[in-house]
This record gives sequence, structure tokens and C-alpha cells, in this order.
Amino acid sequence: MGQVTHPRFFLIDTFGFIFRAYHARARSGAPPMRTSTGLSTEAVYIFNNMLRKLSKQYNPPYIAAIFESGAPTHRMEDFAEYKANRAETPPDLLEQIPYVRRVLEAMQIPILEFPGFEADDVIGTLGRRAEKDGYDVVIVSSDKDMLQLVTDRVAMLNPAKDDEWYDPAKVKAFMGVEPGQVADLLALMGDAIDNIPGAPGIGEKGAQNLIERFGSVEAALERAGEVERKAYRESLQNNVERIRMSKRLATIAEVPIEFSLEAVKAQPVDAALLKAVYKELEFHSLLKELGPAEDARERDYRVIQGPDELKQWLAGVPAGTPVAVAISKSAEGEFSLDTVGLAWQTGQARAVTPENLACLKPWLEDARAPKIACDVKSALLMLDRMGVNARGFDHDVMLYAFLLDADPSGCALDEQARRRLDLKLGPSPEQHADITLEIWQHLAPAVEARGLVELYSSIELPLARVLARMERTGIRIDPVELKRLSALMEAEIARLTAEIHTLAGKGFNISSPQQLGRVLFEDLKLPAPVKYGKGKTISTAADVLDELAADHEIVRKVLEYRQLTKLKGTYVDALPALLDPQTGRLHTSFNQTGAATGRLSSSNPNLQNIPIRTALGREIRAAFVPREGWKLLVADYSQIELRLLAHMSDDPLLLEAFRTGEDIHTKTASEVLGIPPLMVTPEARRDAKAVNFGIVYGISGFGLAQQLGISRAEAEKYIKNYFARYMGVRRWLDATIAEVRKSGVTRTLFGRERPIPDINSRNVNARGFAERTAVNSPLQGTAADLIKLAMVRIDAALETGGHRSAMLLQVHDELVFECAPEEIDEVSRLVKREMEGAYELKVPLLVDVGTGVNWRDAK
Repeated sequence: MGQVTHPRFFLIDTFGFIFRAYHARARSGAPPMRTSTGLSTEAVYIFNNMLRKLSKQYNPPYIAAIFESGAPTHRMEDFAEYKANRAETPPDLLEQIPYVRRVLEAMQIPILEFPGFEADDVIGTLGRRAEKDGYDVVIVSSDKDMLQLVTDRVAMLNPAKDDEWYDPAKVKAFMGVEPGQVADLLALMGDAIDNIPGAPGIGEKGAQNLIERFGSVEAALERAGEVERKAYRESLQNNVERIRMSKRLATIAEVPIEFSLEAVKAQPVDAALLKAVYKELEFHSLLKELGPAEDARERDYRVIQGPDELKQWLAGVPAGTPVAVAISKSAEGEFSLDTVGLAWQTGQARAVTPENLACLKPWLEDARAPKIACDVKSALLMLDRMGVNARGFDHDVMLYAFLLDADPSGCALDEQARRRLDLKLGPSPEQHADITLEIWQHLAPAVEARGLVELYSSIELPLARVLARMERTGIRIDPVELKRLSALMEAEIARLTAEIHTLAGKGFNISSPQQLGRVLFEDLKLPAPVKYGKGKTISTAADVLDELAADHEIVRKVLEYRQLTKLKGTYVDALPALLDPQTGRLHTSFNQTGAATGRLSSSNPNLQNIPIRTALGREIRAAFVPREGWKLLVADYSQIELRLLAHMSDDPLLLEAFRTGEDIHTKTASEVLGIPPLMVTPEARRDAKAVNFGIVYGISGFGLAQQLGISRAEAEKYIKNYFARYMGVRRWLDATIAEVRKSGVTRTLFGRERPIPDINSRNVNARGFAERTAVNSPLQGTAADLIKLAMVRIDAALETGGHRSAMLLQVHDELVFECAPEEIDEVSRLVKREMEGAYELKVPLLVDVGTGVNWRDAK
């Protein structure tokens, strides 16, 4: 483009960009973007980001977005079949157009359109006028038709191709003709996209040669007799009117539109309007970038001065009125003896400093004084560090938000304040308490209206206290055992590294995806995947390598190398550094809002991801030990999701198998293969096991084929035979999906809801994933609810019985306890009783209980 010396006028081909962005994303296989209500948003998101990038990079002084008017155009009057080949606009794209308009309105970018003319015509007209008036024009489009408008002062910018710029030289290189000849070229070669017929038998190369020779369509028609190639000559001579019409269709027309450059002068964004759109479309990251609004409301925040004032403030709280409590943390996020914020009226909050904490302690420990927090578990732990045995925390807005939305990313107080109140939290504990109270006022009625109170009060809230106790207790690990494992793994990693380098024929960094990709797909010529990683390099992700592992030894060794280095770095070498210096134990954090299904997650460190099916994973578990002289007790639900499937589906074969204690995988192999159970081989049982658990996760024929190493046809036949025998399961799957289509949510036996917005998506991939989620969520979510309920009851029974034994860990369907030697038998019976009796199903719940000197050996 050279140095710009004139003001720039940017003209956006809105529909053209949206259509191409939408279809490009669909072809990429990326999952569609949806709101929690199922509204499609990807086109709006892509277009919005293009506008933001345009603004940031070029800061356009003049800008307008050009729309199609929707009215019939002059081209359709000339040729009724114009654009007849174009498919109907996909409904999920059509519903996004009003939001594109709203984004433009919020950004104060003028929207221009003119009835009877296409956006190309409006863009061409405005571009020519602006050029004539001394402005440089930038057409933002990826439509090759626009290239006919390019001059020394008019450029085309294609954001879909990494901001590729087209000047006259670039147009000539790309199209093979000058910009002013683009319409002539299209008139001869035709355009399948717009259904411009062109000259029969003349393709792109022939059209380029003819235009280069004659200069225009008119000249080529006039001098057709000079064309040596018979097919071209006759096509020109026999299709004069068709070719002339094609040029009219391809030529960008002049539009009688009123226009002033002052009307398209760039304006500042209307942040309030843009936030409203972002909020409706659930563009949370974009909302965060905009930042919250200034809080214009008056706030009465004060620090309480002395015990007398604190007593007076507490006495002024009406009986039974919940008080929001917020405890500040140090800058590093560690627990600290710091200020406590209190609020019972919105807009008014008080701070209690550490020197007055002793006066506040009796109130904090009074179960009759109802309190609100955001993350009750953390509040209990922090107050415990302050020497307070807190009680009366009846309301947790973090848990309320999670039960209502099932969105792990939206539960923290700062995120709720931003999303729900458009406020940015500062460090003030008074503000935190005030905002906690305001959010509680919004969410508590919604929890009641949605029928979630029982789930909250019987499972989630009491579980917070259980988890606080477990985190406080922690678990002991043996650093000596981990050091031994580290040395063993180091030797294994060195061996694998040497073997991989030998197979590759050279040394390279195995941990570098770029270097690994070059070795596998360029040097060794392994079949390269379509999938790309960051920076447009060929992906070496696990799913890509898994497909190649069966046929290539180097890939198998790379996967083994990755697992070893991950286990060593994440657990073996990292865990000793995470020991609490005061307790000498490992204290993980359990997250109640970590998974949309309701499952707990674990962090700092994540103890739910240690692989149990590998020998090294089991060795790591051997480093988890009880205190001296005690034992670890492990209790694990047996096949809980399959038992829940039997209960929910009422399938007679499943019910019978679990009621009579048959091996369910042998049973399935016997039923599907039509052979007696005694004739089922270990391989057949393994295949049946994959199908049984695959059904729970909505496995497809393709997925089962990959898992078992069989053909897709064989896998689909196996699944078909399964459903022919287990008809109750088929009916339940269909009924569940149908119900979710109507309601938009899944529900567990305990009423936990999870929105499934894509269940009615018109995108096949998105809908398929949603259907699998709709089937699995009630099973996995109910299993999560069951073990949570069991944890609450076990904890209460241990406390009531005065036991020294303690619950330490939960890993999905498994609980780990530390047991005093004299309590092992009694606690084993107690745990088994409470877990198996947590809920009465149509089949028995079965729990395997074992004890040992470490986690691995607790059998």
C-alpha cells in the first residue's frame, strides 16, 4: 500500500464476511458456539472480533458496514436464475443477523443498504465517490467480485486470509487480469457461486488469455473470428447475448444513494449497549475485557471501632435475618488473620478488624445466627485458622449459582459480580460482603423456584463442611518412596529417549510438538493428520498419535515417554514440595463447582488424575500412607453407572443380572453373541465391557471400532445386537433425549439440572455431542450425588460415634479413609452400610472395601 497520506474510509462487506466465516468454521470441525439457551453465536463472535481487530490495527477514521437490503435486485430482473445455486441461509446463521446489527449499533458503526441493489453495488458506489473526494478506500471483504474496484487509491483487505491486502499488482497476480478487467473475466469464465453463466466451454485460463489478448469482453466478441481455437471462437460467436448479460451481472453498478462522509465518521463505542449484547450472547471473556461499569450507587462502608460498636451493630440485625460474611485473604491468597466484612442490608457493610475478632467469635459460632458466604467451605477453613469453629453458614451463593447454571466458570464472587451486577470487586471485605448479600437476594428465590432447595440443603451445603474437614486433615505421603520412583522413572525416560532417537535416526527434543511433528510426518513420512496445532503446525496431540500407535513403534514409545514424563513431573517430583510444613501432610482442595455433571474435582494437587490402570500409576498410590500404626481404608462403588442405567432404564436383563450378582460383562457378551456364559472368552468379555461402559457415554460405531481395533461395520453390528437384547436401554436412551429436547436440561435422580443447549442444534456434530451428554449426565450426575450423600452420612456417623478415623479423599466413585487400628472393622462396616444404603435403587448398590498400609495395597 505504501505510505498513507489520505484519510481512510473502510467499507465492510458484512454479509459476505459473515457467510464465509460461518462456513469456514463449520468446515474446520470446530464445535459451534451456543448460549445456555441454545442461541447460535459463532458468526456474531467472529464478526465482532474482526471489528475489534480492525479498530485496533487501523483505527479507521471513517467506517461503514454494508448490508444486503433483502429486496429483489436489478440483476434478478435481468436473469431470473442469478444466484439460484446458492443454498438457503442456514437458520442458525439467520438468527444471528439481528445480533450482528446490534453489535454494529453498539460500536456506532453506520449500517448502509439500498433496495434493489446488492452490497457490492453500494460498496462500489461509495468507494468511487470517496476516492473522487480524495480519500483512500479499504474494502473489507473476501469476495473476488470486489477486486474490480481496486485502484491505486482503493484496496481490498481480506481478514479471512490473515489480513491479505490487494492492490492492482496483487489483483493481477491473483486473477491474471487487471482490476478493471475482472468483470470481463467473470463474464467469460462464469461464476458458479453467483450462477453467472459465462461462455460455454471457456474456463479460467482461456478467459484470462482472451482478455489479455483483446482487453475486454466487447472487443473479444467483436473480433471473435480471429480466435484460433474453434471451441472458444464458436462459444463467443454463438453466445453473444449470454456473455453480455454475464458481464452486466458481474459488473458492480452505480447506486443512487444519498451519502455524506461526515455520516460515517468513526464514533466511540457505546460500552453500555455493547455490554448488553455481550451479556445476552454470554461472551464472558469479551465482557471482562470491557471492564465493569462504575458503581454509581452510594455505599455506606465503615470499619467498626471497638467491641461496643460491634455488639451494637450485631444487636441491630433483625432476628433470623441472614448476614453476609466475607473474609479477606493476604495478597498471596494464603489464610491470614485479617478483616471480616459483614452486611445485612445492601449498600451498607461493616469491617471487623483482627483486634475485634474475639468479640465477633461467639456470633460466628452461633448456629442460630444465619450467615451467607460465597464458598462456605473456604470460609469455614479460614475461620478455623483464626480459631473460630464457625456455624450457621446456611447460604452459599457459589453453590446456588452452580446449581442454577451448572457453569464452573461462573461461580466465583468476582465473576458473579461482573456477570450479574456488572461490577468489579476491589479488595474491600465490606464490598465483598455487600455484593455477596446482593447476589444472594437474586439467587435464593431462583433456587427455591427451580425446586433445588432439597438438593442444596441435604447434599451440597452439608458436604461443604465435610470437604473442609477433609482438606484440613490432609493425607500423608512417603517422600522416600517417591524419590525411589523418581530415580526409576528417570532411568526409564533415558532408555525411551535413546530408543526413540534410534528409531528416528537422529536426536531431537521429544517434548517439542514442532520437532516431533517434523520427525514423524516429514522425516519418517507417517500419515499426517488433517488436525493442526498452534501456529499451524501438524498436531501431535494424544488422539492423533493414538491412531498411529498400533502400526508404528516410535509412536508407541513417544506415548509411553509422555506418560512417564507427565507422571514424574506432575506427581513424583512435585508432591513432596507441596507438603504443608506445619502438618507434614498433603492438603488438596476439593471443588464442588468444578464439573458441570456435579462431580467433585481436585486441585493443588489434582489427586483424581493418578492413572490406576497403569503399573506406574499404582506405584504412585503406594506413596500415599496413613499415620504410623494406622491403615488406609478404600471403599469403591462397583459399576455404579451401569447399576444406575439398570435402575433408570428398567431393562429386565440388566435388572436380573445385577439382582442375581451375575458378572455384567460376561452377561452382555453372552446375550450379544448368543452363547452360554461359560463359553465367553476373556477377549469377548473385554469387548462387552467396552460396549457396556461405552453405552453410558453414547459411544458410536466409529468410537467402538477404534477402541477394540475392529472394523466399523463389526462395531456397529455389535451395538445393534446389544440394543436388540437390551431393548429397555434403547427405550430409555430415546426417551431421555426426547425429554431433553423439550426441556433443554438433564436431571439426576436428586433433581440436579444441567443445560444442554445444543440438543436441538442444526449442526449434526454439535447435536450428536449434546445427545451423548444428555444420556451420560443423569448417570454420572446421579453417581456424583450418591457418593456426596454417602460422604455426608459417613462423616456424621464418624462424628457421632466419636471415631478417630477420618475421611481423607474422594476420587469420583471411591473414598479413602485413615483408620485407627482398633476401629478398622467397625468403620469398614459403617462405610459399606452408608454407601450401599445411600439411596434405594431397583438393583443393589455394591461397595468393595479394602484396607492396607498404603493406597495401592488397600484391598
